Amino acid sequence: MTAPLVALYAVVRGVIYVALLLLVGAQILGLVIKYAGPSDATGVGRDLRARLGRAVMPAAVILIIAGMVRGVFQVGTFVDPGDSVTAEMVRSVLLNGTWARAWMLQLAAAIVLLGALPLRRKRGVAPDTVITVIVFVILWAETGMGHGAGDTWPWITGRVAYLIHLAGIGMWIGTVGMLTLVALPALSGEEQLPDLARVVKAFSIFGRTGASLAVISGVTIAAVYSHLSIGLIVRSTWGRLLLLKLTAFIGVLALGWYNWKVVTPALEMRATGSEARLRRAVRIELVLGAIMLAITTLLVVAALPGE
Repeated sequence: MTAPLVALYAVVRGVIYVALLLLVGAQILGLVIKYAGPSDATGVGRDLRARLGRAVMPAAVILIIAGMVRGVFQVGTFVDPGDSVTAEMVRSVLLNGTWARAWMLQLAAAIVLLGALPLRRKRGVAPDTVITVIVFVILWAETGMGHGAGDTWPWITGRVAYLIHLAGIGMWIGTVGMLTLVALPALSGEEQLPDLARVVKAFSIFGRTGASLAVISGVTIAAVYSHLSIGLIVRSTWGRLLLLKLTAFIGVLALGWYNWKVVTPALEMRATGSEARLRRAVRIELVLGAIMLAITTLLVVAALPGE
């Protein structure tokens, strides 16, 4: 593929990552709302849950569309300039091999999710546990389309490491994204500060857990690919991208700590300007998270250290 198409392919992968993280974040925010949000008896509680339900479906639709586009680009990576695309080539790329099986599984699971979401309003038809299982399958499929499915790892350990990494970032950054889309608009205003404080405080437990999972799995992945060699990291494109991602990651960690130790207590005490401070910190956190995702889309296709 030409350089512009390679760049566009990276954008498509980035969109897929955003959808994945938001789907994970929706599951976490659902738990937070269930145990720390306003009661269903209040108009605010009903509005909060309705907003969450409406936010999940676009993520599923985007994942399906971007996944189909990803298949087109994947075929394109096997076409040399001047060559024509044949039906046999398309079948070989999209139907055979680990990548193809993972791609088909993710698309199928995303379609099932899209069909199950409207049914969750009917008690017993599509409970939250079923939605969570489908999201897990979607994440697992994603691990089959990157370095984690390569020969570097024994058996499925690479895919498990990447699954933990994706889930951890989703629990953290994905839920921050869902908080921005759902909780902050629904719990706006002075009278809603107690509810907002409870939601943010409850999320901080999941956020810290997700950050810990992301750090542990990320260090493991980096150690395996670099063979614990700083020189390999510094000299390789993959390693330099990793260092850039680490820089953004540290920034997000610092903001997360600030929200946990400074902003959340201020919300609980109804301090003046605490809501505005939270919104500002969350926006910066999401910008840094977007930078991390952009770098991740390049890491997926960059040559590993020593290759």
